[in-house]
Amino acid sequence: MAASEEKNDELLKAKKRAMLILQHNDRTEWELADKLSKAGFSDEAVNEAVEYVRSFHYIDDERYAKRFVEIYHESRSIKRLRQDLYKRHVSEQYIELALENIDYDDSAALKRQFEKLGLDAEKASELSYEESWKLVAKLYRKGFSVGSIKDMLSDLKSK
Repeated sequence: MAASEEKNDELLKAKKRAMLILQHNDRTEWELADKLSKAGFSDEAVNEAVEYVRSFHYIDDERYAKRFVEIYHESRSIKRLRQDLYKRHVSEQYIELALENIDYDDSAALKRQFEKLGLDAEKASELSYEESWKLVAKLYRKGFSVGSIKDMLSDLKSK
């Protein structure tokens, strides 16, 4: 097989693989390129496949960031949303655009986390000091501020 024929065959396989990857889930350009690289495609084939799917708007980091924020803004903190998008190599510009378009309420997201943990006024009043701090630490790792967590916990305990 000639070298150019092998190259064309690899490019075609990379494009098909990219389409298959995007068939079920949206991805960022970086995620798609990473998956194709790990599948063993050359850098040239990866770049060509990414450019191919971008030309049809099958990948669009700006759209990805907006949808991601729309889906998760009710259950995650702004800090966590930003961190998750950075992890996916979305540019700062797209992250800012996505975060501008939402009406974010930190206390509502935190309240949903409390509900998810099954924590109501009765259970909150039964928490020991250690259990309270474990809860604070868990929610802090999710990106919520210690002050807002403690305030909501105090409000629940006082009910």
